[in-house]
Amino acid sequence: MKHMKIDRHSMIFRLTSLTVIIILGQAALLSLFLILGGALSKAEENAFSSFSDKVNNRKDYLQREMKLRWTNMDPYVNQISDQYNTHITSDDFIKNISESLISMLRATQATGAFVILNNIGDEKSALYIRDYDPILNDYNKRDLYMVFGPSGLARDLQIPLDKIWKYRMNLNTIDSDFYEKPLDIADLSTDSKLLGYWGMPFKLSKEDVSIITYSMPLFDNKNNLIGIIGVEISEQHLSKYLPATDLQNKDSFGYMLGIKNPDTGELHTLVTTKAIQKRITKANEPLLYTTADANNSIYLLDNSNVNWKLYLSIENLGLYGNNTPFEDNQWYLIGIMNESNLLEYAIRMKQILLFSFIASVIVGGFLAYFVSYRFTKPIIKVAKKVKATKTAKVIELENTGLAEVDELLDAIQITSNKLLKTSGKMSCIIGMLELPVGVFEFNDSSDAVFITDRIPELLDLNTEASSSVADNKELFTYTLNELLKHPEEAEDDIYFLDSTPGKWLKVKYTHNDNSTMGFILDVTDEIAEKKQMMADRDLDGLTGIYNRKAMQIYMEDTIRKRDTNLTSALLMFDLDNLKSVNDTYGHKWGDIYLKHVTKHLSLISEKQVLGRRSGDEFTLLLYDFPSMNDIRQSLDTFYHKLHNDPLEFPDGTKRSAAISSGLVWLSDRELSFEEYLHNADELLYEAKRSKKGYYVELELPISL
Repeated sequence: MKHMKIDRHSMIFRLTSLTVIIILGQAALLSLFLILGGALSKAEENAFSSFSDKVNNRKDYLQREMKLRWTNMDPYVNQISDQYNTHITSDDFIKNISESLISMLRATQATGAFVILNNIGDEKSALYIRDYDPILNDYNKRDLYMVFGPSGLARDLQIPLDKIWKYRMNLNTIDSDFYEKPLDIADLSTDSKLLGYWGMPFKLSKEDVSIITYSMPLFDNKNNLIGIIGVEISEQHLSKYLPATDLQNKDSFGYMLGIKNPDTGELHTLVTTKAIQKRITKANEPLLYTTADANNSIYLLDNSNVNWKLYLSIENLGLYGNNTPFEDNQWYLIGIMNESNLLEYAIRMKQILLFSFIASVIVGGFLAYFVSYRFTKPIIKVAKKVKATKTAKVIELENTGLAEVDELLDAIQITSNKLLKTSGKMSCIIGMLELPVGVFEFNDSSDAVFITDRIPELLDLNTEASSSVADNKELFTYTLNELLKHPEEAEDDIYFLDSTPGKWLKVKYTHNDNSTMGFILDVTDEIAEKKQMMADRDLDGLTGIYNRKAMQIYMEDTIRKRDTNLTSALLMFDLDNLKSVNDTYGHKWGDIYLKHVTKHLSLISEKQVLGRRSGDEFTLLLYDFPSMNDIRQSLDTFYHKLHNDPLEFPDGTKRSAAISSGLVWLSDRELSFEEYLHNADELLYEAKRSKKGYYVELELPISL
């Protein structure tokens, strides 16, 4: 073949040229049809439309929550207004409306509800009650906290004081627009619903969480202005209604809220729900953007802090009606996606077209030349022999259309078609190259295994095993079966490979006609992200133990599954002297104090479930112990170690941590978690009074 000279008039040259021209023509036509037919532009339009639909659906959902649930205060506003009387004191009025305000808080499912009276001076009489997790209602009020109001009322209602509690609200120390603006327009109407105001994010103190508020004037039953009433929504709670996974499952930029300046029309960031949003936008600058798709309200962000293109979908939340005082202060929901994710399909289509075109020309040209040479070689030999005879018959044979020549020509055409099919398959393979996936196939009658190049890497095979696994079906199936012995809990077809580092693999296969084929896909990133999301959902950010909601779920499940022939107990702990540490050394040392105690609590037993209920309150479930004395001994050991492991504070003082607790023994009787918790809580208060720094137990399990 290397000695053969290429003649432009030869069959090899012409067949090769013809095949290449066909491939080029088909690739060009395919690209032209896709472009002129609008496939690429349609892919972009579909991406923009899908993005817009997701943001619009999320806008509708958030709008319903803000306008129909969080601001649904009318029945309670009337109840509270009717309680006002000029002949009673502010504290008496606040006491009278407390139950109505709590009912309003429960009904609206906000994180806080408040009434602030319009009395003289900067310090206002107020009742401000907060529920950090309104979704998980506790009907005995133990999930509520008083932020502002009389401490005696909190005691009567059995509501703990918040860490930032004050008797009165000093408006000079906070952004008071949420109070001032509704009052400034109170003379426009006696219908409070028309005067509602959504306040900008702020904090009630430096240590507090960031919140937004909805407030409106409060009138008595004679339409006299007496103050304001409203609800708060913490930014943390608000972010639960704006899940970033709406837009994409991984590396999503998520949603944020914005507000337009009524004078300039500039859109400013109001609430961010992810840390990355603050990094991609420029601080103290409005969002500058140009239209990318007017039909779907998609815009290109012009002043981002990153080098890649970011697209925005902006939807008006419509919080204020027409001809209302604050109709110019419109809020907007803003969805953010980068170009590579939003237009991923369109970009991939362009890349596939380009790669397919180039690969088709290179591979098709090479194979066409090779096949043409192989099939024309016999004809060339015959031609040489005929030429050597120098007979007219041989020359006539070349032009008479002999059957063998016609079959050869048909074979060449078939080969050309096969080349086209090969070129098409190459295009499909190119589209799969970015996935960490390997494919395998083996037959019952053969020891060989067909595997793609990724299989040894995915199965973490060493060099020796990699070279032999393709020739040894037994070794391959053994390796595969070892992997299948470690399925991932609650996942379909996903298994854990104990390698360095460990990885999760998705394995699917099927057996048909004495042949087994399947694929292995690396899903480590997806599973790791899912596990991290579950940890973020269930764990307390400061101490690393279960948060209140996860604690209750796991404790209730453990109580159901415990061995009733063994001994179990539920304890409520309350950290002593935390306020003294905070006041003396600051909240940083208060956090260190909390984590120090948590470390010791976590080591009491292997058979325990530990969670942080609130602030300095912890709940501990000890289960399946041989006896009560074993549990008592474990607790004695815990208190001994805690006492002998003092903390050294900044002034050189060493102090042992102290914690009081109440212990309830679990019985065979079917009691709810809340009933056990209530009894443990009662014993905790007894411990605080009589055996502070130790535990008080209910001598016997709760009985009928």
